Amino acid sequence: MRLKILILLSIFTSCYGIPKNVWIDKSGLYPEGLEYDSQKNNFVVTSLKEGSVGLVDKTGKYTRLVNDPNLISAIGIRLDAKRDRILVANSDPGVSVKTSPLTQKKIAGLGIYKLSDGSLIQYVNLSALLPGNLHFANDIALDEKDGTVYVTDSFSPVIYKVSLEGQATIFVKDQRFAGEGFNLNGIVLFKDYLIVAKDNDGTLFKIPLNEPQNISMVDMKEKLIGADGLLKDANGDLVVIANGPSQTVYKLLTTNEFKSAKVIAANKKNWRFNTTGVLVRDQPYVLNAELDSLFGGKPVIDKFEIRRVDF
Repeated sequence: MRLKILILLSIFTSCYGIPKNVWIDKSGLYPEGLEYDSQKNNFVVTSLKEGSVGLVDKTGKYTRLVNDPNLISAIGIRLDAKRDRILVANSDPGVSVKTSPLTQKKIAGLGIYKLSDGSLIQYVNLSALLPGNLHFANDIALDEKDGTVYVTDSFSPVIYKVSLEGQATIFVKDQRFAGEGFNLNGIVLFKDYLIVAKDNDGTLFKIPLNEPQNISMVDMKEKLIGADGLLKDANGDLVVIANGPSQTVYKLLTTNEFKSAKVIAANKKNWRFNTTGVLVRDQPYVLNAELDSLFGGKPVIDKFEIRRVDF
């Protein structure tokens, strides 16, 4: 009887489910952002190296979906399935096949594409709001109610806001977002406020949507240095994906809507520059992007892992 159950579970997983580990079979891709299309049962990944967006099935097969010359390094990604949209943050940190002196560390953009076929809907130039600044559009939060998009900039101390119609404004600017190296990174929407991570010092900020200047730091004992992607899990807890010195995926609990928070679980198992994650049938999956190899000039990585997180 036990053998029969195991066989049935194996068949179900292979036919319908996502395995615990999916290896993206695309040499030199260096993916950065990760999403999941539940209708087609595919992961959707960006490429920092190629400036593209592609689909990854449960076997790891990669198929390019978006090939827009506007994209230099495709970074954060969000799917807006009910509006047939893919939202992609565009930057140029200097390691893309499309890098040039005209764009390196100078651009921040939002590419908007059809989820159904990858065609361009609109490209929004965010860096035009702060001409002359250094820029790195990094991560994206989506308000599914009205389609508003929020984008962090790691090199300028701002968060951008883009309406459903494509109108871009500076949502909030604050010197607490400034610093050395990479600053603002992951961003996620909770109810009527945003939670944002600052990569270089591990700070988390809470920003009310209706009063964005009323920024508060989340009180924590731990500093989550290298905090990159943020993810709200099935229980409503915050998952923080940290690379750099920590290489850890944390689970945080708050009982007061992020006046404070504490780490209640941590997974430190062999992450290789993990950048971001997504929920797949209520299970968190995290991307091993191997970006230290890309920026360090190491041999090209042939496959990249998407792995389920077990706390």
